[in-house]
Amino acid sequence: MKINKLFIVDLLLLLLFIATAISGFGMHITGHSDNHIIWHNWAVAHTLSTLLFVITTVIHIYLHWNWYKTLFSKPLGKKSKVTIIITILFVLLTISGILAFIIPIGPNSQIGITHYKIGIISIIFFIGHVVKRHNILFKGLFKKK
Repeated sequence: MKINKLFIVDLLLLLLFIATAISGFGMHITGHSDNHIIWHNWAVAHTLSTLLFVITTVIHIYLHWNWYKTLFSKPLGKKSKVTIIITILFVLLTISGILAFIIPIGPNSQIGITHYKIGIISIIFFIGHVVKRHNILFKGLFKKK
């Protein structure tokens, strides 16, 4: 049996999603303390897990490109609204995360708080996306030749 590439990508996405969410919460919580070193460690973990998450998401989108190609050629009622919403949230998170990373604005900046709030909303939708597809995820472990 051959291991399904999509399964590997989806499993990586799930693990990286968990790492990104935990490190984001770690950054937020330690941002309220006086210990910059701990916050910095969470920030490094969040940056690395997010970078890997974005790369893996791009691969995931590539593997599902046929779905995206038909996005505007079929009525949206035929498409998963949750998938459309998480795609939009992913773009917003990526843009706000890049802005928060490259603009030296300090703690509790509006960009950082906005990124955090979009992140919380995204977590809810991402969980819904995974739960709805968990059967597909685990059935895809092995692909018949």
